[in-house]
Amino acid sequence: MSFRNKIILLLLVAIGISAVFPAFSLYEMNSFDKDFKVYVGERVNEYVNTSEMNKSLIRYDSNLWKFVASGNPNWLKDAQEAKRALERNIAELLQVAEGNIELTSAVQRIQTMQEEYFRKAEVIAQSRGTIEEKSSKLTKEYNEILVKVFNETNRLNELKQNKLREASVSVREQVNYLKEMGAILAAIFLPILIALGIVIYVTTASPIEKLTKIIKSVSENDFKDMSAVVKGSEEFIEKRKSNDEISRLARALRNFGQQIEDKTRELENLVITDEKTKLFNFRHFKSELQAEIARAKRFGEAVSLIMIDADKFKHYNDTNGHILGDEALIKMAKLMKSLCRETDKPARFGGEEFAILLPRTTKEEAVVLAERIRKAIEDAVFVNQEKQPGGNFTASLGVASYPEDCTDAETLINAADKALYKAKEKGRNRVETAPSLI
Repeated sequence: MSFRNKIILLLLVAIGISAVFPAFSLYEMNSFDKDFKVYVGERVNEYVNTSEMNKSLIRYDSNLWKFVASGNPNWLKDAQEAKRALERNIAELLQVAEGNIELTSAVQRIQTMQEEYFRKAEVIAQSRGTIEEKSSKLTKEYNEILVKVFNETNRLNELKQNKLREASVSVREQVNYLKEMGAILAAIFLPILIALGIVIYVTTASPIEKLTKIIKSVSENDFKDMSAVVKGSEEFIEKRKSNDEISRLARALRNFGQQIEDKTRELENLVITDEKTKLFNFRHFKSELQAEIARAKRFGEAVSLIMIDADKFKHYNDTNGHILGDEALIKMAKLMKSLCRETDKPARFGGEEFAILLPRTTKEEAVVLAERIRKAIEDAVFVNQEKQPGGNFTASLGVASYPEDCTDAETLINAADKALYKAKEKGRNRVETAPSLI
């Protein structure tokens, strides 16, 4: 029996006892049902919009770093597209917040800080200087402004969570109110109202209380872990046999939790992944490299690095266009990833250049893997590869190892890079190693 039909049954039974209580109960229950469903729908849209705003901000920051690392103006163009998407998100949030002074103020603070970061970051990205200098400035701006933006976004979530808590309190108050009305009528019309009160509690008040607890767990978890919400909703749906409004509300809550979980995972992947090749991005690669060097120093182990660069890639791009050029880079990335171990960390270093971090791997072992990758690229079929100088699409590779060739993360990159350019100078389509320091 549906939730609405249960209320109608309550009206029919109680009409012979009192003409006031049934009408009042029907009004309260329908008002609660409507307001609660509308509230959940609005919260889903607002949280999805907030997630999209964070996604666009991360995309902007990631593309700007790629532009700094590679000098490719297409990355700056992609960053500016992400910036425009972010501005649309802000406009939509301001529209939703219209009439709410506190929420409008929070969104406007985020908007002001973002505009300040865009202005400073793009000036730094397009300024003269080395990659290291610009990266240092961007990192400083990231720490000083971008982190504040994320903090403000979290505070915006807290404002919405306060509304959620207020809704939970309101639900509990309405449930308690209905209990009190039931107790009064039970005292007056004991034989009928005791049985009727039990039916109402089991079929309406108890499920609403359970949903209230599930909703409360959302604010307590601060939306970082929605698994409790999804699991709680699933268990509620399985135990409830009827397909009434409360069951549909539970499914809406479950879908809301799943949406937030999916968006969170998507944002986490965007932070560390190159959008085009799906390998690790430059920033995550640098972080992993430093961590592996620190571990190797502590345990006295080797760490190797392979630098890979597509031969005559500008010629391939100019001859075939950027779309086929991108497809060639994606194919190279898939070949590298298929040959790497699970512990290896392939990354896009910038432009047509890639890097593979090999923990607990000697230089000799790294050379074997590098040669396999070189051979795989040479043997693979790339569109219009016959138009390349030499009649084939190939790559050059440089190998260096810690501690044999360097003393820290930066010198390991420099050593591998020098080995790569040595391979270029010796005719390309070959693997070269860095000279040992030992």
